[in-house]
Amino acid sequence: MTARYSRRRALGLGAGLVGAVLLGCTGEDEPTGPAADPSGRIRVRTWAAPTPEATAPASPRPPMTLTLGATAEEAAATGGLGRVGRFVTYSRLVGFDPRNASVYGDLAREVELPEPLTVRITLRDRVHFHPNADGVANPLTAHDVVAEVSHRRGDGVFLFTDVIESAEASSDTDLVLRLRAPFSLLFEFLARPDAAIRGRGRYTSVDASLGSGPFMPLRREETDLVFGVNPLLEDAARPRLSNLRVRTLDQPADLDSEFAQGGLDVREHPDAQSRQAASARTARIEASRPRQRMRGLALSLLAPRDQASQATVEAFRDTRVRRALSLALDRAGLSALDGGVVSGPVGPAFGGDALPRAELESHPLYQHNAQGALALLRAAGQDGLAVRIAHADTAQMLPSARAVADQLAAAGFTPRLVARPQAEFQAAFLAGDFEAAFFELDRLTTPDIGLRLHTTGGLDGQRSPWGYSNPVYDAAVRETLSEIDPVLRTRRSREAQRLLLDDVPAMLPISAPLEYASMSGDVAGYEFDAYDFNAGVLSRQWEGPRAPSAGRAG
Repeated sequence: MTARYSRRRALGLGAGLVGAVLLGCTGEDEPTGPAADPSGRIRVRTWAAPTPEATAPASPRPPMTLTLGATAEEAAATGGLGRVGRFVTYSRLVGFDPRNASVYGDLAREVELPEPLTVRITLRDRVHFHPNADGVANPLTAHDVVAEVSHRRGDGVFLFTDVIESAEASSDTDLVLRLRAPFSLLFEFLARPDAAIRGRGRYTSVDASLGSGPFMPLRREETDLVFGVNPLLEDAARPRLSNLRVRTLDQPADLDSEFAQGGLDVREHPDAQSRQAASARTARIEASRPRQRMRGLALSLLAPRDQASQATVEAFRDTRVRRALSLALDRAGLSALDGGVVSGPVGPAFGGDALPRAELESHPLYQHNAQGALALLRAAGQDGLAVRIAHADTAQMLPSARAVADQLAAAGFTPRLVARPQAEFQAAFLAGDFEAAFFELDRLTTPDIGLRLHTTGGLDGQRSPWGYSNPVYDAAVRETLSEIDPVLRTRRSREAQRLLLDDVPAMLPISAPLEYASMSGDVAGYEFDAYDFNAGVLSRQWEGPRAPSAGRAG
């Protein structure tokens, strides 16, 4: 079950998209970007292939082919290209690296904000769409971007229906976007697949509009869609691969088997079973990254309903009791138990916006101190406080829920676990009908969600499911989500989170589980921890086997 919230309400409050949140069954440093430019210019980084040493003779790149996988369902949903194929085929105005909230140029060469709701973009010169069936490559201009904005608005794409009021082209390279309201996730959304710029004409190998990305679909070979390098790119921007293959198989288990047998070079694992299947392959490399999920302990401050007692809710309203609960939690131990990493209010999947791990681990609220928790409870007159902890009755949640209960008991609480079927637990949780709840939130796909969870109005702008309210924090979040410049937004995001933790929120973040990918030993440059940025701008740096995978022709 997914709880959906109004995107228009989020935009009206000057915030980013309020994403769908699902209760699932199951950055180290400050942003590395530059200081905000007072002129309104956004720092647009450029990726380029490393240049050889000046003394080294020029040599041709060795032919390399990388083979990735897609399910039949995924291929059908992306016009036959596959998720990665769609990224590498099409250009977007910008790329966005969530690890440090940096904007990278794709079609854009320069970006500036001359006015609060005006974005001026200068496109790169001499950009062309891929050659059409007649071998003609048409130029990609700002006028094409304006036409695509209109087309995507007709398709109902949120960015173009609710965020961008209009798009204007004054020349082939000069583009102006006018916004309806401040939108803090503008660059993340411009980097998404549904903001890709498509051209007129279709490919002969797949029924998809022409793109201008680093790769282009060439032909089909059995279950493979073969991509070649865009021949119009300058040498510095050309991918290191000579070919990319996307192999389409019926089921996820088929992709697991294909990787284990050496037929795929990369397998991004959707679950633990897929990861286990990959272990059959020798000489594999495993990479990990935080999932866009969060586990936490929620404490209700609302008027009691069926699942909460007045005495316990009243106790939770005492900051000393909430602080004691936080000190009782051994977050490092809980993170290790579920194979995750410690999380702050904004999860570690968004390294630019999240508090650095070192800061979290040293924060007074994150120190595991059972004796300190007991002292706080006694000072509040709540020694032995009974706490009913609801949780989903699933194999993934039960071990961690038991560990939470044991930790609270060791700190002077009297916890009682209340296991409920997943659907029943989720309905009660979203309705705020609990005393305390150990939960996992899924589909936290944008950093604004982690901030909004703690606001007085919650994600839907109406109410918080646990009743926490701090007007000062609410104001800090509004300021954060009104910042279009990622440098300013990330700075304000961290300031808001520090304020929240100092106030001791009623939802205590604990951890974010990890997800994994396996790669053959021949793969390099595949930055799994960059999320979609890896398949976009960074696909140019991928390297694969010197010979085609599984004996197929390149």
